[in-house]
Amino acid sequence: MGKAGPFPRLVFREEVMLALDQFSHLHSQGEHGGFLIGRKKDLKTAEEYEIIVERFVPIPQRSDASRLVIHADHYRTVELALKAGEEIVGWSHTHPGFGVFLSDFDKKQHERFFPEPWQIAYVMDNLAHERAAYHLVQGQWKRLKGYYVLRDMAENEVGITAEGHPGPWLRTVVVVLAICLLAAGVAVGFPIIRELFLSSEPVGQLVSEVPPVQIEAEAEADTAVPEPTPTPPAVEPGTTTIAPPSTVPRYMDYVVEHGDTLWSIAGKLWGDPSLFRLIVDENQLENPSVLRTGTVLRVPVDPRQK
Repeated sequence: MGKAGPFPRLVFREEVMLALDQFSHLHSQGEHGGFLIGRKKDLKTAEEYEIIVERFVPIPQRSDASRLVIHADHYRTVELALKAGEEIVGWSHTHPGFGVFLSDFDKKQHERFFPEPWQIAYVMDNLAHERAAYHLVQGQWKRLKGYYVLRDMAENEVGITAEGHPGPWLRTVVVVLAICLLAAGVAVGFPIIRELFLSSEPVGQLVSEVPPVQIEAEAEADTAVPEPTPTPPAVEPGTTTIAPPSTVPRYMDYVVEHGDTLWSIAGKLWGDPSLFRLIVDENQLENPSVLRTGTVLRVPVDPRQK
């Protein structure tokens, strides 16, 4: 998206990008957001490192909140729930109708919780259809020119996809494939050329003689009246359809905070506390009245899709 690179290399998994877009559309009033979870990989190139965003964990917020406020408890709760190898690589929040920028409050909040240059702030304005990513390098705020979206291909797809111009690694793969195809073509074609042009035997000797009995049998077969081929039964149109695999994410993670109840969580996420039963069913909670702080719940992004 945009003109990605060269520093740093920011990569969103496609399902995370779709979840962020759905989140921004479902929360079109006030500022809302959450933590970006993923992995940071050091590179031996001018880009220095690569950030892969693999999950989005929303922060509980009132629907009419004028700005997103991150508390130390939020950060510690998410940090304790990280899986092996995961890191908090940044945060994301909405600016519906205000454009993609960082206010003074946003910058101070970023400096407090996300001081590393590889930690990003991702801002979304769903009303203006704008997105932007920022990071802080040696006290200077920089807006990334673009980022990559990593698409997971379906099982029946074969190909190489890339955003923008192909990188050095992609060009290397293409060159290696071309060399392999060229070598395979030479290996297959050389024996044929040798038989046709380099063999000392006359070309006529390459055709084996057919016994007379076989010729007569073939002649009889040619004069025989072929039996009619049975017509296969017609297939009614529309009886067989292959639905493409869905790429729209239907679930996201929610980290339980102190004082949370299923009733209050459903109210924060969807504006309807009575939908708390969806959380109970999805997580198979035996005692819905007891929630431990720090528990990660799997909740629908849009309860209407259930």
